[in-house]
Amino acid sequence: MPRTRPELKREDKMAEILEVAERRLRESGFEGLSMIGIARELGIAQNAIYWYFPSRAELFAAALRGILEGIAARKPRHSTNIVERVLWFTDQFAPLYNLRPAMHEQARESAPVAKFVRELDDLFERMLTNLFRERVPKDELPFAIDSFRAAVIGAYAQGLSRPRRRKELAPARSG
Repeated sequence: MPRTRPELKREDKMAEILEVAERRLRESGFEGLSMIGIARELGIAQNAIYWYFPSRAELFAAALRGILEGIAARKPRHSTNIVERVLWFTDQFAPLYNLRPAMHEQARESAPVAKFVRELDDLFERMLTNLFRERVPKDELPFAIDSFRAAVIGAYAQGLSRPRRRKELAPARSG
């Protein structure tokens, strides 16, 4: 019989579930986010996961948020060269870019996922606006942001390796 582990606090149990969920998303994409699989891996009852995350979509949104928070916690200092910061973030967002099709599909039916997608898009918009604001004329800023985003998404859609992706994004960063 799966264990209940009453000695662990609620936050610790949630963190444990999220850790496994994030790893599974990174390794296998949305298909790997199985409530049964996570429960088995942790040696807990499947219902225990539903106690903390009422649906797979809510677990998906929470795991995506955890991935994003992990990226933010590791972000480079502002003293780092602006080009390297942009490329660092582009590299770090790989797991999220790879999950974008699943995010958009799930967002159609799940308010928590839709909210996360909106927040992520707003975050990207703010970050790119801050990065390009002093380098691009104000009237060209929306076009520069959209162009850079399209280049990044295209690089991931093509499955470019990290070195090739960085090389391809070089023209976009030279502004």
